[in-house]
Amino acid sequence: RASRLILALVDDGPYARLRRRERRIDEHLRELAEMGELSKLPGEGAPLVDDDPTAGDRWAARHIAKNANVAPEFVELRREIADRRNSLVRRLRAHREWLEDRAALLRDLPAERILDAARATTDFDGRVGSELRSAIGEINALVARHNLRVPIALQIVPLALEDLRGD
Repeated sequence: RASRLILALVDDGPYARLRRRERRIDEHLRELAEMGELSKLPGEGAPLVDDDPTAGDRWAARHIAKNANVAPEFVELRREIADRRNSLVRRLRAHREWLEDRAALLRDLPAERILDAARATTDFDGRVGSELRSAIGEINALVARHNLRVPIALQIVPLALEDLRGD
């Protein structure tokens, strides 16, 4: 008898706790039903609407996610990729404008200052190029994560700096 009590007190893992919790929930629902608290609720007795007949066993999860306005992870990734890409395009445009302004400045500089200014421009252009390549690497990591979660038809092509030069 003592060994049974000890075994009852010993936690036998998360599944046992889950079963106990499910039993308590079932008991609570049964009590509510007996008291009439669950009657005359909207949709009582009606079957759940099957939003996606092709979902198979996942229909309940899809129904709950749809009603909770939860977007799949790949949709959030796609949004983040688009936002980062747009930000990168803006940064690249601003840098191009700066380079054009800098070229105009270099044309008007006296000869003794052109070499230093050109070197400073080249150095800054190199740093910005490095930052842009790093940002593209981060975006491509998100693209790779996205592409692991979607079928081939929904996959995104990784970015390259050359692809953005036309934007």
